[in-house]
Amino acid sequence: MDKNKSGLLSITRETLSLLKFNFRILIFFEAIYTMVGSMVVYPGGFFLFNSVMSFLGYPYLSGANFTQALTNPLCLLTFLFLAIIFGFFALLELTTLILLFNESHFRRKIQLLPLLKEGFKRAITIVRPKNLLFLVFILVIIPLTEFSLSSNFISSISIPGFIMSYISENTFYSLGFTVLSLILFLLAVYWIFSFHFFTLNGLSFFAAVKKSFVLMKGHFWRFILYILFWNMLILVSLLLVVIILELITFFSLEQLDNHPLGLSIFVGTFGFFVSGLFTFFQLIVSSMNLSIVSNFYYAYSQSSHAFVSADPLIKNNRPARLTKKTILTISITAVLLIVILNSAIIFNSFNDIFNDRFLTGPLISAHRGASNLAPENTLAALQKAIDEGADYAEIDVAQTKDGIIVVSHDNNIKRISGQDLNIWSSNYADINGLDIGSWFDPQFQNERIPTLEEAILLCQDRIRLNIELKPTGHESSLVESTVAIINDHQFQDQCILASLDYPTLEKVGAVDSQIKRAYITAVAIGNIQTLPVDALSVEATFVTPDLVSNAHRADKEVYAWTVDSEELTTKMAKMGVDNLITDDVAQTQAIIDEMTKPREMIERINNFIFEDLVF
Repeated sequence: MDKNKSGLLSITRETLSLLKFNFRILIFFEAIYTMVGSMVVYPGGFFLFNSVMSFLGYPYLSGANFTQALTNPLCLLTFLFLAIIFGFFALLELTTLILLFNESHFRRKIQLLPLLKEGFKRAITIVRPKNLLFLVFILVIIPLTEFSLSSNFISSISIPGFIMSYISENTFYSLGFTVLSLILFLLAVYWIFSFHFFTLNGLSFFAAVKKSFVLMKGHFWRFILYILFWNMLILVSLLLVVIILELITFFSLEQLDNHPLGLSIFVGTFGFFVSGLFTFFQLIVSSMNLSIVSNFYYAYSQSSHAFVSADPLIKNNRPARLTKKTILTISITAVLLIVILNSAIIFNSFNDIFNDRFLTGPLISAHRGASNLAPENTLAALQKAIDEGADYAEIDVAQTKDGIIVVSHDNNIKRISGQDLNIWSSNYADINGLDIGSWFDPQFQNERIPTLEEAILLCQDRIRLNIELKPTGHESSLVESTVAIINDHQFQDQCILASLDYPTLEKVGAVDSQIKRAYITAVAIGNIQTLPVDALSVEATFVTPDLVSNAHRADKEVYAWTVDSEELTTKMAKMGVDNLITDDVAQTQAIIDEMTKPREMIERINNFIFEDLVF
């Protein structure tokens, strides 16, 4: 037999053996752990965090106050406390499973309570200063590199989309990010055994990662290839099950196409079954990858003649109080509670979305006009947005030195004109004749910076405007002049005024309370729906089902920016977002149209069940 195949089969058999030997205790622990995390630790942690932050004067975190909160010592301590809670809870799963697999490796049966006690004892040492860097490893490096050891509770951590867009637009930053990502991935791999050295040997962070690096040396590619092979095997198995279940739902949903009540009942009942099946699957998968890592830990230790103590680490010093039947009953009960909680949340979310935006899809806003077809914030871009059939055009306005409201994203217009001029310190005559189209394409060389009045005259009764106010502190009457222009043209019902600066929106409300207002933020954490505005315009990374649901209950709309991919468009539409701000109107509209066709609606509900309940 081929040596590599023999090795592959041997590793697979030993990995499955680690899972099987104390399987009941493994499932029991994972079920209880997941239930406690879903129902107590994470909702309780965020509730405590929001309560403390509200007490400190930060009921929500947004782009406007995030930096201020980060410079507040009490806020930083609150962040650290939350990180320690979540980091400890994620580490508790690792230490407990590592101990379980260690006893399984030496073929020793264990009991749950001694296992939990020992796992807790070893995980709690993360609060020691010399071990705090494990928090960075657990909460940052592993999730951001999407390494397979990530816990289900921290796997959703990601870099905000607006930051990624900023990085991708700059070659130097993009290259630096690629290099940094590669370094983090290498660290995640070479440090992966540090959890074993921490748990089994009580080593500090630096001592553990040093040992891990030495143990991994010379085995990097074999380790990576096997991890990829194993996860591909899991993925293929999962896809086969999903395909079978999707066929069942597709033919069932086809019969319920025109029966909203029937659709809701089907989503609730069949979704409950699917959620239960895949909750159990996730309990297994979340421990599978750690069993692989554990298996390699013992194999590499043996091949490098590193000492691994065979002494028992779990002391079963009393007769087992829980019978196999009791363990099975409690495990099933825990899984059912998890399924009921998840299904209830998703079912309620489905009903809200179905009754609101599920059938019609979100409105579409052309970001800075149709900025993929014409230079941003120009009359040409607005005309393209109209031609593309956008519901809104999102534009930015600023005020010149002599009080004219003009349409421009940047207050310094060097990027679009080549002239190093600030709008706030220039008279309109100084900038009116500048070419701001050639940078985009020579055919637009006649484009000039338009006034807000010109934009409204072009858009009146043809497209609505999302007008972002961009104050600098130098203007004399940005809000008053903008509102006056809107009222002069009776454009109040065809626009919404938005700003990153909340005091500016307060001023809008004081000048004319009838004009709708939207608060723009790159960060949305906490009870941001309590802001007295009409809409929340949120960077897509921070748009969540909870945020959308809470905003809708508070009679507020949710706008998501900047939504340019099919994946993100679909995700935002499924959440029930009211308005998608995009650079590509045609592509976004095509995706939404496809999603809202009668037959595609069946597929969409089908995807809703499997993507939200399963993944």
